Parts: sequence; structure tokens; C-alpha cells
Amino acid sequence: MTYESLEEAQKYHVQNPTHWLGESLGEYKHQIWDVIGRHNVKTVLDYGCGKAHFHNILFNNPKTPGAPNVDITGYDPAYFRFEKKPTGKFDLVICTDVMEHVQEDQIDNVLEDIFSFSDNVFFTITCYPATQLLLNGKNAHYTIKDPDWWKEKLKSYDGKYKVVFQTRPERGGDIVNKEEWNPSAETLRKLKEETRTGVKRKNFLDDTQREKAKLLR
Repeated sequence: MTYESLEEAQKYHVQNPTHWLGESLGEYKHQIWDVIGRHNVKTVLDYGCGKAHFHNILFNNPKTPGAPNVDITGYDPAYFRFEKKPTGKFDLVICTDVMEHVQEDQIDNVLEDIFSFSDNVFFTITCYPATQLLLNGKNAHYTIKDPDWWKEKLKSYDGKYKVVFQTRPERGGDIVNKEEWNPSAETLRKLKEETRTGVKRKNFLDDTQREKAKLLR
């Protein structure tokens, strides 16, 4: 089945090879790792994984302190390398920064599909507009709703999920950072300066940028 927001996401992936890398996993890794540990998770489905560049960094990687050993599968109907739909059940489904990209009249169908893979789902949902515009001129976040709206949508799945809502653009500090994790020259310069001086200056870089820089070293 196809629909407008999915088709536009497919086009965006083709036109923007350095965007939608799956970098939100780095931002929420501690929450995800906690769920994996508490539920003795062995198999994970990353639903809407994007280009999944962070799988090898955050899972089964002895160089990343705390990285769990799990069998992780990526699925994203918007990206050709992961468009093949998996089968069977998983101990955990992670779905980070995905649902807001789905148009409103398809939300119920996508949720039903997600929960067909597991009764244990970890969501993150953003509740404000994206910085990206799609090729059709629409905002990449097709469905911008407050947490109460999403909770009502998820009501029939109560007890089967955990959700983190992003309600403000500020992530990790006092400054607004919505830079795609293809670091700009300015970000790289600041990271280099912080490394050289060993000093973290307020409103210089936010914690999200620092965290991802550590993961990508």
C-alpha cells in the first residue's frame, strides 16, 4: 500500500543521501538500552529505520560502552535498502521520530502494522514542524499533534508501549539545534575547539551534538 507521505519520503531519501540516517537512535540510546535490559530483549525491529547508519554503532559494538548484543532488523518502506517487510515477531520494536512523518489518515494503519510485530514498542514522537520541506512543498512532519492526541491514538495499545514526546525544538541544552547529523563545518570547528581546550562553553554546542560526535568518532 502506498500513500502521499510515504511516496514523498521515498523521494526525499533519493534526493538527500546524507539526511534521515537514523540518528535519532543516538539521541535516545539510553532509554532504548534500558528497555532492552529490563525486558531481556534479544530481537529488535527498527521500524522506520531510515538509512540505519547507527545500528553498527549502538548495537553489538564492543567499542561503544553499554551497547547491547541483540539481533536487530531494519525496516523502512521509504528507503529501498530496507523496504522489504520483515516477518514474524520481535521482542521489541523501536520507532523513533517516525510517526509524525505519516499522514493523519494513515496513522491507524501504521500503528496496527507496528504492533503486529510486537507487544513491546518504544516510540519517540515529535510534536512540532520539521526543518525540512519535501519536494511537494509540504513539511516533512505531516501530522503535528500534541501528546494528548497521540495518547488517544495509542489508547487501544495501552500496556504495550513506551513513548517519549518531543514537544519543543530544544534538544539537549539551551540552544535550538535541528541540524541533520551531517555535521556542518561550524559544528566540526566547535567540536575540535572543545576537544582541544577541554572546556564546555554554554550555548556553544548542545549535548545532542556532543553525544553524536562521540558515537561517530
